[in-house]
Amino acid sequence: MHFALIGGGALEILGLLFWLWMIYECATRERNSTEKILWLLLVIFAPVIGSLIYFLVRVVKIRG
Repeated sequence: MHFALIGGGALEILGLLFWLWMIYECATRERNSTEKILWLLLVIFAPVIGSLIYFLVRVVKIRG
């Protein structure tokens, strides 16, 4: 119901912002260059699932 009020364009913008945030997090937080490259490739080439995986596996672990 609430999604109809927001509109499809707003969800796409939120998804884009989340994807960019995960790219930024990966580029700035990962220390090992090999892992950084692999994570960035996953997030960039599989934006939806890659961003979610990176968020759940790395960001939550780093901050939590």
